[in-house]
Amino acid sequence: MANIAKVKKMAIETNVLYYGDNLEILRKYIPDSSVDLIYLDPPFNSSATYNVLFKEPTGKPSQAQMSAFEDTWHWGLDSEKGLQEIAASSNAPTAVKEFMSVLPKLVGRRTDMSAYLTMMCIRLIELRRVLKDTGSLYLHCDPTASHYLKIMLDTIFGPHNFRNEISWKRTAAHSSARRYGPVHDILLFYSKTAEYKWNIIYTAYDKEYEENFYRHIDENRRRYQLIDLSAPGDRAGTRAHYEWKGKLPPRGRHWAQTIDVMTKYENEGRIVYSSTGTPRLKQYLDKMPGMKIQDTWTDINPVSSHADERLGYATQKPETLLERIIQSSSGEGDIVLDPFCGCGTAVVAAQKLNRKWIGMDVTHLAIGLMKWRL
Repeated sequence: MANIAKVKKMAIETNVLYYGDNLEILRKYIPDSSVDLIYLDPPFNSSATYNVLFKEPTGKPSQAQMSAFEDTWHWGLDSEKGLQEIAASSNAPTAVKEFMSVLPKLVGRRTDMSAYLTMMCIRLIELRRVLKDTGSLYLHCDPTASHYLKIMLDTIFGPHNFRNEISWKRTAAHSSARRYGPVHDILLFYSKTAEYKWNIIYTAYDKEYEENFYRHIDENRRRYQLIDLSAPGDRAGTRAHYEWKGKLPPRGRHWAQTIDVMTKYENEGRIVYSSTGTPRLKQYLDKMPGMKIQDTWTDINPVSSHADERLGYATQKPETLLERIIQSSSGEGDIVLDPFCGCGTAVVAAQKLNRKWIGMDVTHLAIGLMKWRL
C-alpha cells in the first residue's frame, strides 16, 4: 500500500522512454490523473513474425523478451493472475469486473483472444487511472477484437464517455479469398469525463464537392456559392424582421444578419439578388476552413515502401495519423502517453507538436529505434 500511495503523489517525469512491461511501469512511475492523452496500438494476431523484435542490443535473440511477449498474449499463469487482479482491483468499476467474469466463457478461457482481452483489460484500468479528467484515450486495433474492446471500454470508462469509432483506410486494396478485402483499422476514442479537451480539425474539400457546391466563379477566378440570408423562425417585431431593399424575409423566417451587417455585405458586393429580389450571400471557397473532420479517414496514406519516414518496422503508423489525433485531443505542453510505442511514431509526433511525452515498450529494438528517431 505504501508503494501505491507513493506513485499517486509522485511527480511525473516526461520526455522519457521506459523499457519493460508497461503494466509494471504504469504502476511504478505514472501517478493518478497525470496524463492528457493516451494512444495505444497493441499487437495482436498479426501475420507478421515478431521474432525480429526480440533481440538484445548485440543482435542476438532474447528469449526473455520473447517469453514476456508470449506470456502477455497467450493464455498462461499471467492470464489467470490478471483475471484475479481485475476481480480484486479497487480501480476497476463493477461493470468491468462483471464483464470479465463472463468473457472467458464466451471466447474460451484458454484461447489467445481471452488472454489478449484479459491483459488489455488490466492495462486499460491502469490507463484510465493515470488519465486526467480532461483527458482522452485512442485505442488502435483491427476488426479482429474491436467489438470486444469497445464493450470493455464501455465498462471501464462508461458508455456515456464513448466519443467515436473511427475507421482509418490503411491500404488501397487487399486481396482476400471469399470475403471483402479488409482495408481499414479501427480507432476507439473515449474520454474520461464529459469535460475533455477538443480542438476542431478541418480537412480540404474534395474536388467533386467544390465543383458541386462552389460552382460559381467571379471575375477574379474565385469560387463561391450562394447561401440563404434568412433563418427559420418568424421573429416579427424584432430587429431581425425588417425590410431589406423593400423586401421582408419569407413567411415564417427572419433575416439571419442585422441591418448593419447586411449593409456591409452590400458595400462589399457580396449580395446577389434573384429575379424576385431575394438576397443571397456570396460565400467564397477560399475563406472557408474546410470540412470538419468526420469519423472515416481516407486521406491519410499508410507508410509506403518509398516513404522518407519508413523504418522497416512491420506495424509502423504514419506520422500524419498521430498528428491528427494529438492536435484534436491535446494542447501544447500537454502530456501524451503511448504504452505500446513500437517505433515511436506517437512520441515523435508529440515532440514535433510541442507536447511532452512518455513512451513504453517491451523490446530493445523499439527503444533503440525511438532513440534514433528522436
